[in-house]
Amino acid sequence: MDKEFQQKLAKILEKNDWHLGIGDVENATGVSQTKLRYWERKGYIKSAQGKGQNRKFTYGTLMKVYQMKMYLDQGYTLAMAAEKAESKSRIMKTLKRAVFDRYEGMETIEGWPAINLGSLVGDPDHVVYAIVKEDNTDLELLPKSKIE
Repeated sequence: MDKEFQQKLAKILEKNDWHLGIGDVENATGVSQTKLRYWERKGYIKSAQGKGQNRKFTYGTLMKVYQMKMYLDQGYTLAMAAEKAESKSRIMKTLKRAVFDRYEGMETIEGWPAINLGSLVGDPDHVVYAIVKEDNTDLELLPKSKIE
């Protein structure tokens, strides 16, 4: 993937403007609209809402609601569930950024899909690959000449 396209795609995904109605979030997560409104009043989740408009939730908020419900089902308090879900959200944002920063393409190595993560700093002659196998993902440092 060329770097310019990669950067544009990362910005689009980072600042995605996909919004779901409160009913959509309820249907996707099983959390009632009453609870969603309560969680919003308590500051655990946020919605975008213009004058006279219905609440709209981002995809990230949908995922946070799902995580919070999972933690509540495991017996955590609402405050702890929200805290744990927020922590997961930060991890996912960091992971997404790392993947988009490093992604240079897909290839096949020994029959397995391999994600090209580029060269190590100071070693332009080798490339790091995440080789996705049936039950695990291996990282391998391979000479560029072997792949090209």
